[in-house]
Amino acid sequence: MYHFSPRNSSVLAVAAIVCMAGTSQAQRMLAASSTTAQPGTTTANMSAAMRDEVPAKLITAQVRDGVLTIDGMVAKVQLNYEIQRDGYMYFFVPGTGTAVLSLAPMPGAEKVRGAFDGQTLSFAAGGHSFELTSDGNLLARDKAKTDAYVRFDTTAVAAGRYPRMGFGNTLSAPYSWPLSAPASKDKYAHYVTPSPLPASVLPRTVAAEVSAARTPRALQQ
Repeated sequence: MYHFSPRNSSVLAVAAIVCMAGTSQAQRMLAASSTTAQPGTTTANMSAAMRDEVPAKLITAQVRDGVLTIDGMVAKVQLNYEIQRDGYMYFFVPGTGTAVLSLAPMPGAEKVRGAFDGQTLSFAAGGHSFELTSDGNLLARDKAKTDAYVRFDTTAVAAGRYPRMGFGNTLSAPYSWPLSAPASKDKYAHYVTPSPLPASVLPRTVAAEVSAARTPRALQQ
């Protein structure tokens, strides 16, 4: 049997209190780390939430027989798009990245004053100059100049081998690249289907006449 003096008992009591305090602190840290690691607050989920964030100002635009040029070179022609209240427009440069355009501020974007000017949209991003022209005003609600915000995503370089234009509500890749709408039927209304030719001018089949001419008259009788 061990006998402890009052002094030794006090030392042991203090040690026990310190040990319990350390255990409680470890438990609190473990609980905090488990709370941080919950699915709703992970980095991936935060990135996804940012990607799906819709800006305050939406884009409503019409592109008719549009022409997209990049660095002065024609990249796309005969573009026909109906953009109905979408958050962003996308312009892809093969091997370089994607320019993301919005009417509202967004992270990493620069403001381009007067980007929309009637039938023309022009801006610079990622060391490239972009210009989109349309047969009619691009923005349905505005005829005057309208500012825009542009960011260049250098991580989205694998969208294809050719330039692209698209629109949607995602702030980061993968972006949406809808196909160009088919040309309106009114554009070809001036083409008239001709009426069929009369039978008198159609080419005649002469195979039967040649066969009859080569047949002996005795057999014909």
